Amino acid sequence: HRDLHSFPTRRSSDLCMADDQGWGDVGYRGHPVLKTPVLDEMASSGVRFERFYAAAPVCSPTRASVLTGRHPNRCGCFSWGYTIRPGEVTIAEALRDAGYTTGHFGKWHVGSVRASSPVAPSNSGFDEWLSSPNFFENDPLMSRKGKVVRTRGEGSQVIVDAAAEFIRAATARKQPFLAVVWFGSPHAPHEALDADRRPYSHQPEQLQHFYGEITAMDRAIGNLRKELRSLGIAGNTLFWYNSDNGAIPVGSTGGLAGGKGTLDEGGIRVPAIIEWPSRIRKPRISHMPCGTVDIYPTLIEVA
Repeated sequence: HRDLHSFPTRRSSDLCMADDQGWGDVGYRGHPVLKTPVLDEMASSGVRFERFYAAAPVCSPTRASVLTGRHPNRCGCFSWGYTIRPGEVTIAEALRDAGYTTGHFGKWHVGSVRASSPVAPSNSGFDEWLSSPNFFENDPLMSRKGKVVRTRGEGSQVIVDAAAEFIRAATARKQPFLAVVWFGSPHAPHEALDADRRPYSHQPEQLQHFYGEITAMDRAIGNLRKELRSLGIAGNTLFWYNSDNGAIPVGSTGGLAGGKGTLDEGGIRVPAIIEWPSRIRKPRISHMPCGTVDIYPTLIEVA
């Protein structure tokens, strides 16, 4: 497993997750206003999931399910604000043991981001991390491996820049990587840049900020995809995108009942896409029910 001369056939992974983006909060599902050109392109070139489910209708348990591959009740993260158990073997620990380098960037919210915490990213299998204890906006305060730093820039782009730096370093070493990029958008409060509000100037101010945040996140995702392509590693990198729960009141469930905080479809069915150019050569739409608990075993099999 540690023979890095086999790097060209080793599969790296990007796990991107939005915060509170509903099933209908994407352009490719026919939203009448919202612009998400990058996600639309991904949906038209990879696997677009029509029945992908968050493990819970709020964020922390869903994030725990991604890290552990287990239902939140099994890993002790029962609701918002709970932590994972320190004894869980995370996907980052499993892949690191197989020779991967691992990084977390963005919202954590399954434990403290103090370096001494048993459930900090560093004690959960991540070599590098620039993390926030919860959601964040522009110019966010973040924890870089336990040290508080003031970053500058649009919130989604801040964490993508950090992830890109990590990926460049891993590529230079010819080492496969796991990059977990968890956005703080479009969680309230919504604070979009003026340029990102402009396409929605005909909307009420609250919606300008909400839509603008999603558009900014979409752009940041596009920049991360461009980085993979410029490094020549996009073909062999599994890029997985999804949201952590269903829509908030200002968002769209795409016509599904309920919303965030409920176990109706609108609370747990979320947008999800996988791009993997070397293996997914033709676009397709999957109607198979699956969800965030499937990420861990899928990456283990791929690795």
